[in-house]
Amino acid sequence: MAILTLVADTYGQPRLNEGAVKLYFKVLSDYSLDDISRAVIEHLKQSPYMPKPCDIISKIDGSIDDKAIRAWHKLLKAISKYGVYDSVKFDDPIIHFCIDRMGGWGRLCGMTEDELPFREKDFRELYKLGRSVDWDHVPVYFCGFHERNNRMGGYDEFIPSLVEISDDETKKLMASKIYKQLGEGEDIGEVGDGS
Repeated sequence: MAILTLVADTYGQPRLNEGAVKLYFKVLSDYSLDDISRAVIEHLKQSPYMPKPCDIISKIDGSIDDKAIRAWHKLLKAISKYGVYDSVKFDDPIIHFCIDRMGGWGRLCGMTEDELPFREKDFRELYKLGRSVDWDHVPVYFCGFHERNNRMGGYDEFIPSLVEISDDETKKLMASKIYKQLGEGEDIGEVGDGS
């Protein structure tokens, strides 16, 4: 509330009423106060208008183009590190949406160097298209060669572990959600491995 009051004063706008402040708080609740403060300062440097929640979120998360580029690089890194042999799950359902629409994990792992610029363009366009997709509309994970072969051969006990691919940003976001839930007294089940 203090930040919004200062911002309104800076822009010479009337202070937001309690309902508007609560709405800002609800929309921005997934982000830390430090992230919000930095985003507001960046907005103040660049815009003559009072920031809306979407302006603040955009400053924190970057534009959809920025996200698409980061997601593409995350995908390439995973392909390079794990390849077609491992089963993988990314932390972003939009990446799963893109992989699925582009022919699956195996097909993307088989891209040639000449194909990369074209596949990157396709991926980035799909990423923008799928920006509101959730886990209900995409494969939960992508089956690798070892898992597929072992399942087909009846060797279920030799199926390798699923590789979960996430980044520090997502880990921080999940941690902030967990702490928020703990603060609200919600039952969130097991957290971590106790170590």
